Amino acid sequence: MTSSPLHTAPLQHHQSLFPAQCYLGILLVALLSTICDACSEPPRHETMDLVGSPRPHYNVGERVLYVCKPGYQQRASSTIITTCAANGVWTPLSKDSCTTLFKYKSRKPCPTQSDPVNGQVKLLNGSFEVGSQIQFVCNEGFYLIGRSILKCLRSGSNVYWSSDPPLCEKILCEPPPKIKNGTYSSSDKEVFEYHEIVTYSCDQTSGPDQFSLVGEKQIYCSGNRAWSSEPPQCKVVKCPFPVVENGQQTSGFQKKYAYKAKVMFKCNQGFVLHGNDMIVCDADNTWKPPVPKCLKEPPCPPTSSTKPPNSSKPTTSGVSGALDFQDLNGWIFALTVGVFCNLLELQ
Repeated sequence: MTSSPLHTAPLQHHQSLFPAQCYLGILLVALLSTICDACSEPPRHETMDLVGSPRPHYNVGERVLYVCKPGYQQRASSTIITTCAANGVWTPLSKDSCTTLFKYKSRKPCPTQSDPVNGQVKLLNGSFEVGSQIQFVCNEGFYLIGRSILKCLRSGSNVYWSSDPPLCEKILCEPPPKIKNGTYSSSDKEVFEYHEIVTYSCDQTSGPDQFSLVGEKQIYCSGNRAWSSEPPQCKVVKCPFPVVENGQQTSGFQKKYAYKAKVMFKCNQGFVLHGNDMIVCDADNTWKPPVPKCLKEPPCPPTSSTKPPNSSKPTTSGVSGALDFQDLNGWIFALTVGVFCNLLELQ
């Protein structure tokens, strides 16, 4: 039995598609093989830059060129060309292909500076590299000779500090100033060390008035050839005898009142103190603050007889219920005096 053409047509159609599918598979395999053998973007390097813009894929055998970055130069015996190998990896480049040039931006440091004797060195920028600064500081009791801040500079391929490192010398003082009519302790010394103290005193006199020491009794060596303050003075200070009328002295009784003498006062009964109750004899022969005064108290009318004025008294204008201004002023005065007197009684 013979088959009809209707059954044979589909078979012929499938047989014609098979060779096309085989060809497509072969092309895909070839394309994948080509992609797998290609190299990706060339590697980056710290000391060199790629010539031109990088591409995402390179064919096997392609080469790329690098150049040294600014501040670096190519070694004569080195090469900076890399090639895409058959395994899809770029041939390696030597890290020493580009060497450092000693320019301002280079990392070549200045010679390391150690702490000076009796001092310290501080890195202001964290390193000794070109452009960095360092600061020298002396320990307490020592002072700096030289520049405190140095900078790392360059000249061609050489680097150096802007100045020689300073020194820390011990603080010493010459003898303190002499004073008239007085002297100071250790007056026979020629050199005084840091924070060494001298004490001043006044000479004794054969007369009735003695010298008073006006100013700081003790000063000390505070810096190189510097004392903490000016020296004191020895001078005769006499303040006048303090007299307060209607008052009496309560302390500081003396026949003479010299520098820094203190006196206190109080007023007699019926008098009020105006000023300070304590005064001090100052270096200019005057009392500070000034001598006070005792003034008589104002009269205090009996509180029971003090009555406010009649507020219903008519005024000269004839208006009923208005206050007379004369009566109002008298009432305010009486009330003020009464309150003041009550406060005095409470004291």
